[in-house]
Amino acid sequence: MTAGLAEQTVIATAADVEGRGGGLGARVAVVVVTWNRKTLVSAQIEALSRQTFGARHLDVVVIDNASTDGTLEFLRERWKPEAIVQNEAKVAHEPRFVAAAGGVRIGEEPRTNAGGFGSFTIVRNADNFGGCGGFNTGFAFVEQFVGVQAGGGGAGSGPEFIWLADDDAIADDRALEHLVAGMRSDPKIGLVGSRTVDISDRKTTIESTIYFDAQHGRMSDEPVPGHPMHASHQAWITQVGGTKGVREFTGLRDVDVVSACSVLGRWSMVKQIGFWDYRYFIYCDDADWALRFGKAGHRVVLSLDAVVYHTPWLLKLTPARLYYSQRNIVWTLQKIVPRDRVRAVTLRWLGSFVKLAAKAALCRRRTIAEVYRRAAQDSATGVWGKLDMPQPPVEDVFGAMDRLGVLRRDARIAVVCNTWNSTELADEIRGRIAAKLLELGRSKDLPAWVYICRNDVPDAGARGSDTLLGRVVPQRVIYSMRKRSKFRRQIGLFARPAKAVIVLDHYCEFPLLTGGHNIHIDRKDLSKGYVEADGVGSRIGFGLRLLRTAIRAAWYSMTFGTKSSGGKYG
Repeated sequence: MTAGLAEQTVIATAADVEGRGGGLGARVAVVVVTWNRKTLVSAQIEALSRQTFGARHLDVVVIDNASTDGTLEFLRERWKPEAIVQNEAKVAHEPRFVAAAGGVRIGEEPRTNAGGFGSFTIVRNADNFGGCGGFNTGFAFVEQFVGVQAGGGGAGSGPEFIWLADDDAIADDRALEHLVAGMRSDPKIGLVGSRTVDISDRKTTIESTIYFDAQHGRMSDEPVPGHPMHASHQAWITQVGGTKGVREFTGLRDVDVVSACSVLGRWSMVKQIGFWDYRYFIYCDDADWALRFGKAGHRVVLSLDAVVYHTPWLLKLTPARLYYSQRNIVWTLQKIVPRDRVRAVTLRWLGSFVKLAAKAALCRRRTIAEVYRRAAQDSATGVWGKLDMPQPPVEDVFGAMDRLGVLRRDARIAVVCNTWNSTELADEIRGRIAAKLLELGRSKDLPAWVYICRNDVPDAGARGSDTLLGRVVPQRVIYSMRKRSKFRRQIGLFARPAKAVIVLDHYCEFPLLTGGHNIHIDRKDLSKGYVEADGVGSRIGFGLRLLRTAIRAAWYSMTFGTKSSGGKYG
């Protein structure tokens, strides 16, 4: 950070002029983190400008995690920020803020941003620090510059509240009004979270209350028996009918965890508790933070009236995201679980990762298997930050199949059908491949298909003609969940193994031992997927790596002491 910037930096808002009394006169710093989603973050800024709380009371700071899609230029043109600041830090918890070339000096008057905000600043990180590092950048910027007079402020300097918001969690117009009202209902409240509604179905709640089971180290939307809030939660459920879905929700609920897709923090308590654990990159950082607030004796509440519209978590799940959620939860639990149970909980979680890795490797999910192995390994060895494991490239499914040589009449393609509508998805994929081959005049290259179906999958035993292709429908191999059934159904596949095996949505529970490459396809886009090689040699090699990881994880769990939050960055 340059001395000049430090000496000259002051962000003054309309709230300063009006005073810091009650009502809407509070100063609220808003931190939004984005990466390569310029349209979405612009929509979020638009939503912030419409807040009934009053845009002039907001100091908006957008953290651009080194986007490559022109986010900075797009936002500068659309929203006219007063300041553009570069963070030249190598890691987010060691910020180095300098004025960007061509940027407007912070504190310069008059305010010119297009959103009508008290101030609007873009901070561009030198690298992608993830959601965790992005919000930590925002915390540091707010602490140093928002409302702090040159040369330092007093104990009362800075904003009254800080609002963290994801770039794709679009705030309802009254969201902040309800968040602040909830915060002011009790000075003991440290965090107020928002109710999350499906962005594609704005009547359906997808996330509300979240509680922590300290005995087993798990989180769920209902407190377990023995939890201090169990009785009151059950009474509430009896009244409203459930925690999700199309229901009438209102009021405040005490919880253990709130999601950082939209959460308001009391700034004085934030400085006391500290910022986010710098190790996390993404996932569990907000849960860790909320649990630390609760452990310090502050209330964490959910405002059911403060609504944000968001994409369901499962639709955003990728192998890398799965890794972060698994690795980081172990570190979170180690701070919260009682000392006499911390080793047992650590061993249980790391052991579950090893078992899941073994199952995934057996069930033709090699990338997911390696994700679980790495989560166990890195949790135990303290490897933090961004995952360095290369992800398989996503490519066109037809092109991938053609490249692998499976689009031939004498080839067979297997599809593992484990879920209620997976045969429908398989039919759609097969139809697309057939249509493309017919379009290219390659009808002679139509391959045979086999659907490996769990016995409770709808239409798993259907027979009949295929009107699109004029051929018999794919062969069905029906199995039950019994291990004996799964392995008996392997026999017919040994004589004529599939050249490729399609796995839908990263989910397969059938241990198919034969077959060539795996092709993973997500239902969000059936035309795209990624390919994995899956031979006997690679399975043996993975098994040996997993054994070493299991030994390392067991030793770490048995010798672990305690971990408490320390320092400003958790």
